[in-house]
Amino acid sequence: MEVTAHERLCRNLQRTARLQGGIVLLVGLVVFAAWLFDISSLKGLRPGLPTMKANTALCFMLSGSTLVLLSFSRPSVFRQWAVRVGAGLLILISGPTLAQYIFGVDLGIDQLLVRDPVLGVELGHPGRMAPNTAICFLLLGVSLLSIELKTRVVGWPAQYLAALAGVISLVGFLGYLYGLREFTGISRYAQMAVHTTVCFLLLSVGVFSARPDRGFMKVVTHSGLGGVLSRWLLPPAFILPILQAGLVLAGYQAEAYSLPFAVALIATVNVLTFAGLVWGAAFALDREEARRLRGEEERIRLVEREQAARAEAEAQQRERARAEAAEREARNAVRTREEVLAVVSHDLKNPLGSISLTVQLLRRLIPEGEVGERMRNHTGTIERSVQRMDRLIRDLLDMASLQAGRLKLDLGQYGVDDLVREGLALLEPLAIQKRIELRTRLPRERCRVSCDRDRVFQVLSNLVGNALKFTPEGGSVTVVVECGEEFVRFRVHDTGPGISAEALPHLFQPFWQAEGTGKKGTGLGLFISWGLVQAHGGSVEVESEEGQGSTFSFTLPRASRPAERERPPEPPVH
Repeated sequence: MEVTAHERLCRNLQRTARLQGGIVLLVGLVVFAAWLFDISSLKGLRPGLPTMKANTALCFMLSGSTLVLLSFSRPSVFRQWAVRVGAGLLILISGPTLAQYIFGVDLGIDQLLVRDPVLGVELGHPGRMAPNTAICFLLLGVSLLSIELKTRVVGWPAQYLAALAGVISLVGFLGYLYGLREFTGISRYAQMAVHTTVCFLLLSVGVFSARPDRGFMKVVTHSGLGGVLSRWLLPPAFILPILQAGLVLAGYQAEAYSLPFAVALIATVNVLTFAGLVWGAAFALDREEARRLRGEEERIRLVEREQAARAEAEAQQRERARAEAAEREARNAVRTREEVLAVVSHDLKNPLGSISLTVQLLRRLIPEGEVGERMRNHTGTIERSVQRMDRLIRDLLDMASLQAGRLKLDLGQYGVDDLVREGLALLEPLAIQKRIELRTRLPRERCRVSCDRDRVFQVLSNLVGNALKFTPEGGSVTVVVECGEEFVRFRVHDTGPGISAEALPHLFQPFWQAEGTGKKGTGLGLFISWGLVQAHGGSVEVESEEGQGSTFSFTLPRASRPAERERPPEPPVH
């Protein structure tokens, strides 16, 4: 039977898991032998650094052999029992060790196998593994024991536990990578040997590789576009930020350049890296779109040749089959688009988060004074760019949900006064900065609307934000609320330049922007606002005349008489 690319990739990952488990098992055997024969160089690799304890080495022997047994596709009954025994012993050793730290007791298990009379630079418990080492073994033991368990809430919990152990060990590994030599403060309780951190990272990744067709790994190993993109984007998203920070830190510590230059350097490298990932993802999408168009053109030509050759009696049946084929293809297109957007948005958030965290770290190192103030301005520019890219990603996901008719609303009943005041609170600083008067005219009667509070804030933010953007200094933006019997109407009026008659029919189309305004954006704000209001059962209207300002209005159902919502129609043309 022919082996598919997906099956071949899964088998290779399982072989990798066996190799990782074998390496961990070998390291545990070597270090345990080093304790038996008192070979100091193999305990901590380097004088003055933390050592791998005998119990730690024993746990690595258990976890490494357990991972090797788990990495087979069809484990035998013997392997299943051996896995349970190995994972159980791992929990039995790490659990009481952690309890000793928590309750301040000595159960006598630290030097049960080998005596360790030397304290050195480590905690004052000879032979005892560090608290975070015990936590990692406990997490991995439970993960290995529950690797076949799937829950209704979180899916496969073994992957979450292994990921948490990997994060804990990654902190220790990066500490050594970035030159950590002394353990002070809270870091005294997080001392891992160098080879201990490496073994934990191998085990954490090995748990994912042992079951590559489940949970998070199912997306990565998938043969579709989402799997290709994730395999292309995930490695640089994890590796490049670590390398970039390490190189810049090394140069700064070597006094090769000043702190301001380090800020500029890491910002430039992050921008280039992020741009490269975006362009690579865009190239993959364009290539897939071109392939799909070629297939569509070929299918159309085939249908036309068949129509010419077939008799009139078969025409109706062919038309029905063609319609059915188009509706399968339509579902696949929607599913592919949603998969691509989900993967791209998730993987683009990783570099964005790295940039944001790096800038926050650098801001703490910026000195006071004029030079420091200029550096803060630069870091502020980077943070605003990150926020803009994050908003673009969220707008793309909202657009996909609206077009697919899968937007979910968290409906409740809210007073219009509170909605308007809270919705405008974040926009008041912008109005003050531009010297624009932001007014409200609310009804005297107390009326409530049935809506999703956060989504209504999003609509108000888009409409009022646009009004503030296009209104010149000294102008005004007024928000008016009118309560009707079944609906409540919200009006946003500005004293800006108005909208031309030629532009009005295109306002609610996605990615459309008026030319000659000098204002740039994503072109999704009005389209998303229109879709959100339609999802509530309301409507959106616009009135404008060049030189006389513009008025955007939308309606929401009153809470006392909720409207029956349907799938939103196409955007209106004015």
